[in-house]
Amino acid sequence: MANYGHQDKELIELSNIQIKIHPARKTPTGHIAKPLCVTLKRHCNMIKYIWINIIIMILFLTSCIKSPGVFTEISRDYSPDSSRYILKYNYVQGAWDGGRTYSLTVLNSLDSVIPKQIKYSYSSLDFDNIYWKNNDTIIIEEKFTEYLSQGKSRLNATVSNGITFKVMLKDPIDSSYSRKIFYREISPNNKYDLIVYKYVKPENGNYFLNISVVNLGDSIPRFGNFYVSRFDFDCFTDIRWDNASILDIKVSESCYYSFKDYLVKNRPDIKYNVQINDTIKGNIQPYMK
Repeated sequence: MANYGHQDKELIELSNIQIKIHPARKTPTGHIAKPLCVTLKRHCNMIKYIWINIIIMILFLTSCIKSPGVFTEISRDYSPDSSRYILKYNYVQGAWDGGRTYSLTVLNSLDSVIPKQIKYSYSSLDFDNIYWKNNDTIIIEEKFTEYLSQGKSRLNATVSNGITFKVMLKDPIDSSYSRKIFYREISPNNKYDLIVYKYVKPENGNYFLNISVVNLGDSIPRFGNFYVSRFDFDCFTDIRWDNASILDIKVSESCYYSFKDYLVKNRPDIKYNVQINDTIKGNIQPYMK
């Protein structure tokens, strides 16, 4: 490095930081002061501090990235000629969803199952049923409650690897179900009727939840016009009118921050207040007889 003691002023760019070098000065004892070293040390320490924080942030973000879990094959459903099969699988991470969610893909009968090579799949959150119509056609019954909630279809018919995927909607409620009302209340202003109901069978089961708000005297909609369960999850723990005829809603913490996404898109224009409460024993329970 050059002798900075004989320079008036110089600028050195260090990691985009400009450090100003002043002329060297003698101390009372006759020694040459080295302001450059002091300045460099101060800025080097600052750069070191920045890099340490960057490393800490990288380590933090890395720790937040979890592996998809352990690949687990659940079942195979072969085409009528056995040339292909629908592979049902999931990635086991624990019991957070009760093992209910899974994925489906289609492979040739001679194909080995290599998880990293699966190019496309359908999530069980998007359909109610998938099955072979013939050797080259698969029927996808789109999740009906998702369609009711969103007011539109999310899946499209497509052709992939010589297989035609057809999408259809099928009302899951047939004559074997009966409608059971679990809560009903007229608003204090006598304008609206709140109804909480499910379609049930004689045996117990986790049937999807319907919540409707209608003008007093109107008939109950077949499906909830305010809320329909999505993703096999009720979200609500309690709903009722307050004294001002505003809906007082308690929901699970897991859906609170995206609460509006769970409501029917074309719902009645009814005011409501919502708050987190996972502990209340409200008028909505996960399993009902």
